[in-house]
Amino acid sequence: MKYKGITLLSIILLIIVSCAKPNEPASIEGSLTIEHVYSTIGYARDISITSSNLYIAEDQAGYSIYDLSSKELISRHTSFIMEIDPIMFENVRAVSADEENELLFVYDRYGSPASISVFDMTDKIDPEFIFQISGNTSGIIQLRSGPSTLGGTDLTWTNGSTYNFGRFDELWLGSNAFGFQNSVGGFDLNEAHIFLAAEQLGFHIVDRSNGDLLSTTDTEAEALDVKIVDSHAIVALRQGGFAVYNVSNISDPVLERYVETNDFIYNIDIEGNNLVLGSHSGGVYHYDITDITNPVLTGNLNSDIIGYTFKVKIKNNKIYASTRHGVYEIKID
Repeated sequence: MKYKGITLLSIILLIIVSCAKPNEPASIEGSLTIEHVYSTIGYARDISITSSNLYIAEDQAGYSIYDLSSKELISRHTSFIMEIDPIMFENVRAVSADEENELLFVYDRYGSPASISVFDMTDKIDPEFIFQISGNTSGIIQLRSGPSTLGGTDLTWTNGSTYNFGRFDELWLGSNAFGFQNSVGGFDLNEAHIFLAAEQLGFHIVDRSNGDLLSTTDTEAEALDVKIVDSHAIVALRQGGFAVYNVSNISDPVLERYVETNDFIYNIDIEGNNLVLGSHSGGVYHYDITDITNPVLTGNLNSDIIGYTFKVKIKNNKIYASTRHGVYEIKID
């Protein structure tokens, strides 16, 4: 009986080992060092980072603004009209700052209605509410803003099966949308094209001028986010890590590398030769992409260290991870 027990145990261990993914990296801190934690009252659902400030979407607690050099809290806002009868935020899920135009866009997912509030950030202690955008703003997945070549600020977002774009120049000039057959999520842009994560369909490449679908590429797993580096698209794959595609031929992207991870991957960001992945329970993964076709894992901080992670971004060689425990500023050594 004793020998039978040992044999059974050996068989069980053999099965467990054989089921492991062969290319999964171990959880290692590696080149990542936590330098600071920006405290939040609510969950840090999203972040926007400029050269001098950090903006945090704090879910039911509204949004907050930090000074990056001093690490000090500038202000926190639980409502968007600070008067006798303020209108309270319900669930702030996304923020995006256009520092050049001193504008902040704050998305309240469960507001009445779900909407994007626009603030003049000239006075960051007491931001001035300007306008509420409420057209096609239910269930926004990704929100992005930046200076427009036409003047003012370009605002783009995805929700449901649409990619939306509009411009704010002293007032909201309205938005347009490109619609697709199925849901879309994270996206990236270059001068001519929109690259859209399309979940189970893979990723789309779209003509930015008219919304025409130029190609759809099937992926190894559910595509949730995408970033463009020159002629390559790096796609975050929920169940499968990430993949590197050569998109020189936009009608026929070619898979050049598939990298598995221990954990599900939800978003991705890139700066220079640094690639960072956000994985809810897996925290943060960092890769060196000096050779973009051969990413090298250099560090991983999981949720036991930094908490359940919603979003990750890179700015000036530092990773910012928004988590249930606040926003972690992580140095890349």
